[in-house]
Amino acid sequence: MSDDTHNASRPGYTRRTYLLDREFQLKYILLLAGMGAVSLGVFGLLAHRLHVSSVSAGVDGGQSLLWLTALGSTGMGVLLGLFGLLFTHRVAGPVHVMSLYVAALAAGRYPRLRPLRKKDELKRFFDRFSEAVDRIRQREADEAYALEVALAALKPVATTPEAREALETLNQLHTRKRQAVDNPTGGAFKSVA
Repeated sequence: MSDDTHNASRPGYTRRTYLLDREFQLKYILLLAGMGAVSLGVFGLLAHRLHVSSVSAGVDGGQSLLWLTALGSTGMGVLLGLFGLLFTHRVAGPVHVMSLYVAALAAGRYPRLRPLRKKDELKRFFDRFSEAVDRIRQREADEAYALEVALAALKPVATTPEAREALETLNQLHTRKRQAVDNPTGGAFKSVA
């Protein structure tokens, strides 16, 4: 099969929704746009005052305007860099913590979830993640209980070696599920906060 035929059979997906989390995205879009507009306004005002004073004094203000531009660019770069550090910390912190929780889940343990910091982002996502972990933990507890009931019912009638071996396998599964549910992982995770 050629690539053209293979690609033609696959539907093309185009993403048309750019604001997926309207509140989160608009908050930072408007913040960045505001910072840019204010800084350019301040720079424009300073450049205009420098130009007016140069013209009234009969002096060429080109050199001063060049220095003002360099200073404004450097200041804006530093300001946006600090803002970027703050913003990425508020996003990277929760992502880091959730990745540690996912690693614990992959290892068969249920983490004891702590709430996010007050100014952290991704709170709705973290709430959904926490709800999913709680549901999975509850399902594991239900399965552990069902195994416990089945083991109690089958133990008296398991007379053959194969049946006792199958019961031992079920007992090990029950023990593993019960330990995972009853002993959540707690202090093993260090916060990035």
